[in-house]
Amino acid sequence: MEIAEPFDMSQPAVSRHLKVLEGAGLIVRRVAGTKRPCRLAQSAITEIDQWLDMLRAALAKNYDRLDEVLAEMKIQK
Repeated sequence: MEIAEPFDMSQPAVSRHLKVLEGAGLIVRRVAGTKRPCRLAQSAITEIDQWLDMLRAALAKNYDRLDEVLAEMKIQK
């Protein structure tokens, strides 16, 4: 119940979201009595960070090409 408090959603909805995150390998849950503490999965965060780095590099190349095209269009006017 604690994890659902700050959100405008029910506890079962939060539990479903956590189950999806766990299935995707983004969080790790363990059983501690009646509680199910969660933590971020470091390996998944590292993979996400690597993917974001690749995406940033690709977007930077696209923006550079767009700048070149726009500069060329400006020269042609």
